[in-house]
Amino acid sequence: MQRFFLFFLSLFFILPNEAVDLTCPNSPVTSKTSTGKFPSAGLSVFPSNYSCGIEFNIPNGQVLKFIVQTNAISAYGDQIAIRDSVSTLYEMGIGESQFYAAADNAYLWITTKTNTSSFFFTWQYIDVTGFTKIQNPTGSIIPLNLTQNSYYQFTSTKSRVAFHTASVDRTYDLSLIQVYVYDGEDLNSKFLGTLRQFRASTNMSASTGKSLTLVNFYGTPTKSYGIANDYSAVFGYFSYTFFILSKGIDYTGNRLVPDGFESAVTFYCIDSQETYINELNMEDRKNGAQATHFKPLTPTDVFTNLLNYNIGDPISQSLPQQILTNTFTMVMYQCNLYLSLSSGPSYIWTLGAPGRRGSIISPSVWNPRTSVVAPYSTNITTQDKVKFVFNLQSIVVDKPGDKIRIEIGSSDSKPIFVEFNTTDQNTGEQGAYGTYMSTTFTGTTAGARFIMNFKVEGNSTSTTSTTALPVVTTTKSSVTLLNLSVLTILISKLLL
Repeated sequence: MQRFFLFFLSLFFILPNEAVDLTCPNSPVTSKTSTGKFPSAGLSVFPSNYSCGIEFNIPNGQVLKFIVQTNAISAYGDQIAIRDSVSTLYEMGIGESQFYAAADNAYLWITTKTNTSSFFFTWQYIDVTGFTKIQNPTGSIIPLNLTQNSYYQFTSTKSRVAFHTASVDRTYDLSLIQVYVYDGEDLNSKFLGTLRQFRASTNMSASTGKSLTLVNFYGTPTKSYGIANDYSAVFGYFSYTFFILSKGIDYTGNRLVPDGFESAVTFYCIDSQETYINELNMEDRKNGAQATHFKPLTPTDVFTNLLNYNIGDPISQSLPQQILTNTFTMVMYQCNLYLSLSSGPSYIWTLGAPGRRGSIISPSVWNPRTSVVAPYSTNITTQDKVKFVFNLQSIVVDKPGDKIRIEIGSSDSKPIFVEFNTTDQNTGEQGAYGTYMSTTFTGTTAGARFIMNFKVEGNSTSTTSTTALPVVTTTKSSVTLLNLSVLTILISKLLL
C-alpha cells in the first residue's frame, strides 16, 4: 500500500520536460514492433488540448497487452482510453492498470484539456496459440476461476453452444469483464467480447458454430460459475436461467411463464449433494394446465422427469421433497410459480404426519452419469403411530448382494420389514403401522437404482402386535414369497 501511495504521489509531481517527444504516430502499429512504449522518455506531462489516436493491428492467435500509467481525471477533460476490436471503449483509471486487447485491432486515445496530466504506456504482442487447452463437453458446469495461460473449449456434438453464468452471492459480477469469449474452438477464432457482454446480448448467448472458447488473460479470480448447453436444448424455452445453490443460503423466487410456453432453470449446488423443495405454489390461472417438473442434470442431458407437480395436485402434502444431486433442472409450463429450496441435510424431510406423501429416489437416479454412489438410507418418523404405505415404482439390482430394505416399526413393537434383491417394478402398495419408516439401499453402481412412492395415513387405533416380514425376492415377471403362511397372516393384519 505504501509503495502504491508513493507511486500515486509521483504521478502528480512529474515536471514538464521540453525534450520529451509527444509526436503522435501517424501509421498503425503492427506485431513487427512486438514491444514499444509511448512517450519514449517515460511518464510525462502532456500539454493542454492534446489529442492523439494510435491504431494497433493484432493478428489472430495473438493479444496485445497494454500497461498504462496516468494521473488524468476525466472530469477535467483529460483521459487515456482503449477501444477493442468489438468497439467497446475502456477508460484507464488513475494509477497503473493493464489491458489485454484481442485480435484483430485496438485503438488508443490520449486527450487533454489541461496541462496537468501525465501519461505513459507500454505494449507487448503475445502469442496465445501455445496456451493449454482444457476441453469440456456441453452439459458441463465449471467455476470461472480460469487458469492463466489456458483456454477453455466447450464443444457440442449437436448444435451451437449456449453459455450462461451465475454467482454464489447472486450479485452483478464485474470480474466477468476479464473473461474473454471466442467464437470457435481456440484462440485463433473470432473474438466476441467479454463474458459480461456476451451474457448481456439481446439474443440467447451462443456460438455460431459447435464450439465456444473462454480465456482469462489477467488470471484474476471470480465468484461466478458457468454452464454450457447445446443451444438446441434450450432455445425453445421462453426463458432459461442458471442458478447457484449453497448450504445455508435458501432459494426463494417467483417465476412467470406465459400461456403456451415453457421456461427452465438449472440449479447447481456447490457444496452439497442434497436439496429439498420446501414450498411450491402455482397460482391457478384457469388456462387449462399448469405444471412444474424436475429432472436430473442439465437440459443437454436428456432424461425424463422424476418429479411432476400439476395444478390441482395435493402439492403441499408432497413437501418437503428430497433431491439427491447437486445438479438438476426445473421446467415450468404456463404457470405463475413460487418456489423455495434449501440445500444440505434437512431435518423436516424426516418428519412425517398423516396426509404426507412423496417419493424416495436413489442418488443413482438423480446422478445417471456417476459410476459409483454411496449406499443410501433415510428415515421418516412420526410422534404417534400411523400407517406407512409404500410402493416400489421400480428397482434395478445391478449385482448380487444388492438389496433395498423398507422397515416399519415403533419403540414398543418388533419392526416389520420387506427386502427386494432382484429387479422389479410396480410391486404394489404395502404398509404397516409404526412411528418410523426406514429405507436402506445397498446398491452403489450407476446401474443400481430405485424409485419408491410413499404416503402416511391416519393414526392407528389397532393394538395388534407386529410380525416380522420375511425376505421377498422379486423378478420382473413374478414375486416369490418365502415362508408363505407367515406372510399371509401379516398381510391380513396390514389390510385391517
